[in-house]
Amino acid sequence: MTNDIITPSSWWGSFEFNSEQSRLWHIGPLTFMVRCLNGEWQVAYDRLSEIDEGNASWDIEDTDQLPESLGNNSRYVFRQTAGLLTIMPLLADRSVITRPLTPFNLTAGEEVTLYVSTPLWLEVAVGSPKKALQEIAIQRPSDTWFGPSTREGELCYASATHCRLSLDELPQRPHRAITPVLIRNQAETTLSIERLNVPAPLLTLYACADGQLWTPKITLIREKDGDMAELKIDHIAPQEARQAEKLSPPRMTVASGALIQAFNAVFR
Repeated sequence: MTNDIITPSSWWGSFEFNSEQSRLWHIGPLTFMVRCLNGEWQVAYDRLSEIDEGNASWDIEDTDQLPESLGNNSRYVFRQTAGLLTIMPLLADRSVITRPLTPFNLTAGEEVTLYVSTPLWLEVAVGSPKKALQEIAIQRPSDTWFGPSTREGELCYASATHCRLSLDELPQRPHRAITPVLIRNQAETTLSIERLNVPAPLLTLYACADGQLWTPKITLIREKDGDMAELKIDHIAPQEARQAEKLSPPRMTVASGALIQAFNAVFR
């Protein structure tokens, strides 16, 4: 088996394939392979069973390894196979529930900015115009229910990482996106923050020149007691994301100023 490392500037983008060519991506915990055949594309992937949160590496290899050596093997048949493959990062298709390293209290009239890291999916598409083949979670998060009861709430993902008060304390990884979250407590009571709902499907995804992925800043405004907050989403990349370019639009849209269940409401 021979493997040749190739060095594009990012793990996503458009890649030309010849017939009988295979490439292997390593992105954090994910290994996935794409093989181009005459009239067929094959996609296969595996993930590490133990998550290494310190793993911030990625690389792409030309390889003669076959997709059958990995699990989750899929075949896609076409009349003609165009040699163009496009890989694009996507935000989660559900909200992501994160927690601070230690719960804290935000008193009435105060505000704070948290930095949240959320998992990414990648879209595999071929040809021009693109035909999407499948989406693959780079790190499949566990499911959690966010709501005050089994009848009220939504199915979300539970983040494996903690939100931070300082960006410098948040590990930056090429397979996760960073969201600044400004919380304003305009209610008359103290807000205890144990969990935070980040509406990932409503956010645009941006990439910086250094390869770090970002979303716009979101603002949560709590005006009454309880866990509800008014949601505002910026229309540009956050100021911390320098030289950012837009990669993918939101999966869903919502009216500006919508109320969401933002804090702590995990049913036990």
